[in-house]
Amino acid sequence: MEILPGLIIPLWEIILVITAATALLLFIIIKLYLNYRFSKKCDRLCYNEKLMADFKAQYTGKKLLHRTGLIEKSAIKHGTTIIKETGLDKLWEEELNGYLETFYLKKIIRFFPELGLFYCLKNGDKRKKYKRLYKKTEPRLSENFLLKRIAAAGKGMDFNGKYALSIVEEKLTEIFEMAVDPEWEIRFFAFKILIHSEEERAARLLWEAFSDPSDKIRTMLSTEFISDDKEKLVLTLTSLLLDDPAFFVRQAARKRLDKDYSELYQIDLSKLSKTQIIHLLGQLQKNSDKDEKIAFSYLTSEDLEIRSYAALYLQKRGSLRKLFVKAVTGDKEGTARTTELLKSACEVNTTLFLSEINQTDNPATLNLAAKLLKKTGDRSYINMLAEKVFSEDFKEKAREYYFEIYQKTVECISARGTDKALELLNNELLSNYKTETAASIILPLLPLRGDAIFVPTLLTLLKNDDVPNKKLLRETFERFPVTLYIEDIVSFIKTPPTELAISIKKEAYKILGELKLSYCLQLVLENMKLLDYQEQKEFAIILKSYDEARFIQRVHEVLETCDSKIKTSIMNALPATGIKDFITEIEAAAQDPDPDIRIASIRSLGDFGETQLLNKMTSMLRDPIERVRKEAAKVIAEHGTVDAIKKLEEILSDDNEVLPVKTAAVYGLGQSEKPEAIKILVEYLEDAELRKSVITALSRKTSEEELKLLVELFKDAAPQLREYIASVFKMMGSSCETAIVNLLKEQNPTIKDSLAEILLKIGYIDALIVKLRHRKPAKRKKAAFILALIHTKESFKGMLLASRDPNSEVRVEVLKALEKLNLPEYSSLLEELKSDPDKRVRKYTLWVIERLKAKNIDE
Repeated sequence: MEILPGLIIPLWEIILVITAATALLLFIIIKLYLNYRFSKKCDRLCYNEKLMADFKAQYTGKKLLHRTGLIEKSAIKHGTTIIKETGLDKLWEEELNGYLETFYLKKIIRFFPELGLFYCLKNGDKRKKYKRLYKKTEPRLSENFLLKRIAAAGKGMDFNGKYALSIVEEKLTEIFEMAVDPEWEIRFFAFKILIHSEEERAARLLWEAFSDPSDKIRTMLSTEFISDDKEKLVLTLTSLLLDDPAFFVRQAARKRLDKDYSELYQIDLSKLSKTQIIHLLGQLQKNSDKDEKIAFSYLTSEDLEIRSYAALYLQKRGSLRKLFVKAVTGDKEGTARTTELLKSACEVNTTLFLSEINQTDNPATLNLAAKLLKKTGDRSYINMLAEKVFSEDFKEKAREYYFEIYQKTVECISARGTDKALELLNNELLSNYKTETAASIILPLLPLRGDAIFVPTLLTLLKNDDVPNKKLLRETFERFPVTLYIEDIVSFIKTPPTELAISIKKEAYKILGELKLSYCLQLVLENMKLLDYQEQKEFAIILKSYDEARFIQRVHEVLETCDSKIKTSIMNALPATGIKDFITEIEAAAQDPDPDIRIASIRSLGDFGETQLLNKMTSMLRDPIERVRKEAAKVIAEHGTVDAIKKLEEILSDDNEVLPVKTAAVYGLGQSEKPEAIKILVEYLEDAELRKSVITALSRKTSEEELKLLVELFKDAAPQLREYIASVFKMMGSSCETAIVNLLKEQNPTIKDSLAEILLKIGYIDALIVKLRHRKPAKRKKAAFILALIHTKESFKGMLLASRDPNSEVRVEVLKALEKLNLPEYSSLLEELKSDPDKRVRKYTLWVIERLKAKNIDE
């Protein structure tokens, strides 16, 4: 197309230009229309809360900043409410604080001039334009309380007070007035400037401001205030650290003291109140060894609040973790101290250090963990502990300390273990039940809450004859619900011996009997033969728990049967029930052709206390079966009259009687409580063939009356017989020693020397001297007291040791003994004690010497 002469433009280009122009015009029209609609919407926002809420939800952040001009136009017409409500003012402040752009500062000054001037003061040292803006804007505003309005607009924001002072220095009078304003933001603004003023009036106001109600003002002063009076400032800061109720004030005071006055400030911990201690602990510094010592000194405080602050600090510093992982085995004092400290932390629920369980193989650390987790701490740590302790690798590493750690771990799982920990414990039991140590620790501690886990395992152990402690296994069964295992127990009892070992059937029977189930009485009676004689006697206490009438009827029926094993087992058990309805049948059984029934008969009569019937049965001492004679001798000696005992003496003196019968008679005499039995037995101590049995029988005579008789016999005996009787006392062990000491306390002169000689022969005096080195003073004092009772030269050796004991009460016991002994060879010891460092001992020594002198003069 020819537009002008010689100018030819293609038609498509003309169409393209027209289209572009049309599109641009259309865009402008749409843009103007949208802006118009947005402006109208802004105009309506000021009067409609719902529209404002929808607007704020639709326009946020950058969307709002992009339309800032339109919003400003609405604000010019309707006020600044729309700027505040939409949060545009906050966006301007964010942009200003982030980039210090003058563009946004001008907008703030236009709509919020006081706030704009505050930002001029706040950031004026960073932008020179800000000072010019301040100087340009200030004259346009009312002079009345301008600084106060600027301070209020700042709302307590931090700013450069030194720079601000250079701008508003000519208005110090107004600033001083602001320093006593009721509003804290105004006072903060004033103090922030005055802190850089050199006027004396300002310093006085600032000192008083350390007790200002505003914590922000106190914090600011703690951080920035400088004074030539360093001692006063240190005291003020220390007071804020210990007494100020606001955390950030105390924090600022502590930081300032550490930064500028670390060598000047000292705190006397002994004079602090509880609140001051808590404040101090809350400001301890993580990298300070001195602070660590302070925290440890309060970790065992009886006040849990104080302890909690100390524990949290030590946990944050890593001190508890270090203490935990560096525990030392064999160091009793150190371990006790560590345990006390960590336990104190756990009691206030500070237990994060326990997570180190997974990272360590230190036996002392894991031992500590088990002790602590038994009562407190995250239960998941118990899983870690169980996995670690139950592993073979750790068992090898721990060795000599393993038993203690193992036991404490099991106790911990029992007390607070998770389901996973219970499973780990169950697996450990299955793997190591043959080890008596493991079984004896785990079985008593299996918790009932894990019954579904543990009962199947207990049944598995019951079927294995190699369980080391079967009584413990039975007791464990009885703690769990019967319904979980009763059918299996009954099944075991009814299983033929060819299919299940008798020993297993016996254990199942004992469990059934000990459950005392009334509906199992017949099964219990008919299977008592599974038990041996002593077990049958002990089992009788269970029979007493059944209905008596029903029980008597069932027993009569059983005694009328022909089964000797069942009848024997029932007769053995009946005496302990105390039910005598069966005496006639039992007496008749003494003539039974079966020797086992005859033995059961005399045993039962003896246990029933049927003395007169036993006296009639001395003929059984000549029964044709030796084991019957032996049992008859035992029963008659134990339960018969004096005449019956004399018949036993005849057996002992009968050269034609076999040794087992004589031994049975000796055993029976040992069971007798009659004094004649002791005299007969002592006579036969010189019989080489019976001596061992006699010593064993006499060793059971441990009552004070029996011991007195033995001591009397010892006193009058020939030398060789005295040695034999001394062997009896040795076999008695500690029960004899305690009884002899009690006899010594009675001060019986006729047997005193004999008692001392017995104690010497059995090594008791030597043992007492060893106890004088015991770590507990109470033990040493008791040993010295008993040595004083003995009154022998051998005991004096011990008293020489006790006279130098560090505990004064022990040395006083020595003095009491010397007074009683009154022997010349002890005079040197008394002279030595006259110079004892303890005034009480010296005083008592002089008193003893005077008493001894007076006593010797009287004699």
